[in-house]
Amino acid sequence: MTIQLIAQLLYNLGNNLNKLKVLVGMSGGVDSSAAAYLLKEQGYKVIGGTMLLSPADTPEKYSDAVEVCRILDIEHRFFDFRKYFKNTVIENFKNEYLAGRTPNPCVLCNSTIKWKKLYEEGQKLGCDLLSMGHYATIEHKNDKYYLKRGKDPKKDQSYFLYGIDKNILPKILFPLDGKVKDDVRDICVKAGFSISRKKESMEICFISNDDYKSFLIDNFAEFKTIGSGVILLNSGEKQKNKHEGYPFYTIGQRKGLGGGYTTPMFVSEIDREKNQVIIAERKDLYTNNVIIKDLNWLLSEINNEIKCSAKIRYNSSDKPCIAKRIGENKVELIFNEPVFAVTPGQSAVLYDGDYVIGGGIIV
Repeated sequence: MTIQLIAQLLYNLGNNLNKLKVLVGMSGGVDSSAAAYLLKEQGYKVIGGTMLLSPADTPEKYSDAVEVCRILDIEHRFFDFRKYFKNTVIENFKNEYLAGRTPNPCVLCNSTIKWKKLYEEGQKLGCDLLSMGHYATIEHKNDKYYLKRGKDPKKDQSYFLYGIDKNILPKILFPLDGKVKDDVRDICVKAGFSISRKKESMEICFISNDDYKSFLIDNFAEFKTIGSGVILLNSGEKQKNKHEGYPFYTIGQRKGLGGGYTTPMFVSEIDREKNQVIIAERKDLYTNNVIIKDLNWLLSEINNEIKCSAKIRYNSSDKPCIAKRIGENKVELIFNEPVFAVTPGQSAVLYDGDYVIGGGIIV
């Protein structure tokens, strides 16, 4: 290949890149701010988009995102999803706790809000691509697009993304792929963002102080009438301690059960009909079998069974298992070794190495 031809190819690539418009979801945090900076540096036409989600959200809350866009000299827009968010994510959050399950609102938000509603808004603006400051990877090979784990195992967010529509994978950019948190903060310093040392939020965005009990009681009348109830051993023996109401407990929980036990006890089951919380020793909370429903596939669907690995909560590692189809919309996971505190309402995500196969909600 001649030098002239190489130069022409690079010129054409640069021109094509400059024609691509990307909407970047921006919260004003370091991750999304660094993502916007990197994309502009790479030659994309960038628009910053801030979603109003929580009923208490206001544009003033996201002044940092507006300031970052000003520094980058890119357009910024607000998208008011508060009503839709309330009717989907928060309504599901309420209903799952009433049913005695433990939801993961971030998974639902990613599939219904961030990578659906925001994507649709980007399309209206003529954007070719959608980006956010997630730590994950999109790989393109053999004319197909795949979702993979992020390079930093401590920050990998692929677990939260299994529910997105696989048809939009070609439209997604993850500019933080291959970066660790210190890299991202350094990028923000280089860009002159005042938020470079901004504290990372680990809470659910619509719940202050991580107090979901107060949120449910303050916002929904149903939870005000659920009083204390009986705590039982998994043997059926009634305990002297009382619980504060079944929705305020989750499988594997140790705190809030009162004292006086000869060995550490954990919530092993929740009976919403009888308003009872069943407890057991840690050894009794292990199982090899997990059933999931409401499946979403990013690779090929499982028609019979496959060997893979799966993680049953975000902050756990994935474990080897066999995934076996047991119905039109159900899969049974049979783990090689028992897993602890399987929690109905949470998500189980299946992996083939670093590739996300798909996942579903634990029954």
